[in-house]
Amino acid sequence: MINKRNVCLFFLIGLTSPYGVKAQEDTSTSAVISAVVLALILSGIFLSCFIFLRPRFPAIYQPKTYRALPPSRNTQPLPTDAFKWIGQFLRVPDAEILRINGFDAYSFIWFLVLMLRIFVPIWILSWIVFMPLYAADLPIQEEQGGDGRGTGFNMFIFGNIVNENEQQQKRSAGVLIMHYIFMAWIVFNIHDVMKHFIRLRKEFLTSPEHRNTNQAKTFLVSSVPNELLSETKMKELYGNVPGGVKRVWINRNLKELPDLVEKRDKLATKLEGAVCKLISTAAKKVKKGKVDPLSVSEDDVPSLDVSDRYVPEKKRPTHRLGKIPCFGEKVDTINYSREELTRLNREIEESRQKVIDDYETYPPQSSAFILCNTMQGAYRGASFRPVENKTQMDRRYVEMHPDDVVWKNMNFNPYERKVRSACCWGVTWVTVIFWSIPVAVVSLFSNVDYMSEKVSFLGWIKSIPNVPKGIIKAVLPTAALAVLNSLLPPWLRYNARMSGIPSKNLIELSLMTRFFIFMVIQNFIIFTVLSGIQQKLSDFSHAVHDPEKFVQTISSAIPRVSSFYLEYVFLLGLSGAASKFLQLVPLILYYIKLNFLGATPRKLWHLRNDMAAPAWGVLYPATLFIAVLTFVYMILQPVINGFASVTFFTYYLAFRYLFLYVFDVQPSTETAGAFFVKAIHYTFICAYLSCLLVALMYLFNTGDNQSFIAMGILTIVLGVLVAVYHYYMTSWYKKEMAQIPDLLAQKEQDMSVVPFSDGKDGTMPVLLPDKNEYYSDAQAFPQDHGIAMKAMGSAPGAQTIQMEDPEEEQVNEQLREINTMNAFFNPARLKDQMIQWYPNDNFGIGRSQMAADIDAGYQASVADAFINDKYKIDEKAEVPPGETKH
Repeated sequence: MINKRNVCLFFLIGLTSPYGVKAQEDTSTSAVISAVVLALILSGIFLSCFIFLRPRFPAIYQPKTYRALPPSRNTQPLPTDAFKWIGQFLRVPDAEILRINGFDAYSFIWFLVLMLRIFVPIWILSWIVFMPLYAADLPIQEEQGGDGRGTGFNMFIFGNIVNENEQQQKRSAGVLIMHYIFMAWIVFNIHDVMKHFIRLRKEFLTSPEHRNTNQAKTFLVSSVPNELLSETKMKELYGNVPGGVKRVWINRNLKELPDLVEKRDKLATKLEGAVCKLISTAAKKVKKGKVDPLSVSEDDVPSLDVSDRYVPEKKRPTHRLGKIPCFGEKVDTINYSREELTRLNREIEESRQKVIDDYETYPPQSSAFILCNTMQGAYRGASFRPVENKTQMDRRYVEMHPDDVVWKNMNFNPYERKVRSACCWGVTWVTVIFWSIPVAVVSLFSNVDYMSEKVSFLGWIKSIPNVPKGIIKAVLPTAALAVLNSLLPPWLRYNARMSGIPSKNLIELSLMTRFFIFMVIQNFIIFTVLSGIQQKLSDFSHAVHDPEKFVQTISSAIPRVSSFYLEYVFLLGLSGAASKFLQLVPLILYYIKLNFLGATPRKLWHLRNDMAAPAWGVLYPATLFIAVLTFVYMILQPVINGFASVTFFTYYLAFRYLFLYVFDVQPSTETAGAFFVKAIHYTFICAYLSCLLVALMYLFNTGDNQSFIAMGILTIVLGVLVAVYHYYMTSWYKKEMAQIPDLLAQKEQDMSVVPFSDGKDGTMPVLLPDKNEYYSDAQAFPQDHGIAMKAMGSAPGAQTIQMEDPEEEQVNEQLREINTMNAFFNPARLKDQMIQWYPNDNFGIGRSQMAADIDAGYQASVADAFINDKYKIDEKAEVPPGETKH
């Protein structure tokens, strides 16, 4: 039994966080200092590179100054001088982010400012008060677990003054008082920020710029009973909402149709890539002088066999059929894809014709989108359930955008959705818990001291000087942990999608919850607890059968394992923030893709014109984790308060730059601050953790000392008081948001005059983002409509202000109406094959392939795509054929 226990304990050591026993006493300070020095060096290098590269690569460092549409969503470019840009950047108000990138981006910056408001005063006060309390006039601890203070950074930990020694009561009382002051300050700032956030969110949602969009007027009803799944009955149900109902879309079970459309789209992309590869191969042979090019006029359309002169049959693009790679019949990609596209288009059209009238084969199913004539009507309609059965029509979602809908999740009934949700949450929890196994491998880097003593072939590590060893212990675990964490979000996002959530924004909100749970449980609780086990290994071995002793052992060790988190926070604050300015990975990937992976004109265009956007479900939890660590250790290890303040300040500068000049947040992803509200709730969880851990320190590390027990109880009371306010704030927020329909009713009474506001009168300045209505993002409509095809040519003139003639204005109005009527049909019902886009090469291959596509029954183009002087594919299009730039 003893041997088995030792084996288990040794495995647990592999799961722990930073340091072995000797490391804590001897090298934790050197490790932190090494991390600080390294962070300063890396941040200096990153910022120097950024200053040098910024004016030379505007596509990476300031695409938001010229790429956004409409052009009014661009921001003013910065000077190209090495340092003059800094002043202009700092003078741009944060409200500019609201105008160009929307409320979610603006509220994230608000969250960073909130963290600064909270932690900068706490930093100053805690260093003034806690450092003398924790270190002054205390003897140095002679042995692990004895009385007295530690050395290095460990001289400033709460554990120094929490023990059975009655002389420490006064010091602990001072800590308790400061804890109450800190929590009061935190609650005050949250209340103040939420008060302004609520006002701003209400003004944002009810502003003319927002409430007049169709997105604001549309809501989704899920779990609709079969007897109500008709446009007529849904209009009857919601016909009394203010302004009435304009349009109802009933979701249909389209059976095989979406799969056919998806297969066709993949084949169309494959065909486009194969033709471009054929042209590229021909261009390379001409460049190398292996083939003499024919003289072909730009207007001539040669026959298909023109490519045979340049590319022999055995060199043409091919692929194998079947789902298993490298197996199956080998076919010519171009010929096969063209034949299959013709067949699939025919089958798709036949299925679409059946869908129109065949409600038995393609029945209505589960959900409906409702477009009201006013935003007030949409919010009123979504606020009540017109059926008594609580499982029916139980989920209603406002602010729906066609680009936000996850169509594969629209057909689930409420029971299916609940089962899928439960299963996917189960998978999430299993992932969170068992992620400890790869974390164990990571932790071996930080346990090099301990491992070098226990494992013979690692004995050479002992000879490494402390500073290099400190760098290994500080950087490798942090970098490895960051890599591991980067693998989680795609998997957790997939779990959220599979649970049946109907919109991408809601999936991202679910990801935020899942990833935050992971960060707290895995990266903090498991990491910290097992590190406590390691540092008090002998105590733990005697406490495994005594729950009270076990908790005491863990709680007493928690303050002494803070070194890793000090390094983690500071590395993020300096080198992490500096790397966000540098954008090194996007820079490298951009030019790799541009030079090596831009195989088609379409891919090139999107590489040059698409802008990055934040993944809120990842960004918020990663930022909140810094808040978790700081809240937990602001009492236990006050050094972290300074580190966190620096980190949030550098994050503020970095993300401010990204949201002003790099990121482009599309209106379809706008939630009007839903992520911010959830982040505030999770901030309270950070406060609860702070109270809980400090209370554990009081209750389980002081023997029978009644004064310390009383302090533990008072700390629990503090947590309860915070929870009371949290409950009040939640009720207050819901009540305020419930007033939005009333505000809309009030504002809709008089719409003849909209006064300008500069914000000086206490109202929100007119800095809202310009938004197209939801159908502006090329949502599905048949491209064979003459109206639609005419409108595609209007994009080049978009950046000049022109007066439309009456005929063009009428055409555009008809197009908008078509888009509105089609907006929430499943794209599989209306989406046409993309227009194939090939280079207009001098050999005539592109034109011959275009003609073959047109003969096969679908559209193709060679406009604005060509082979450049370097014999590479290039393009100069304002927008790819058939697409809408947005």
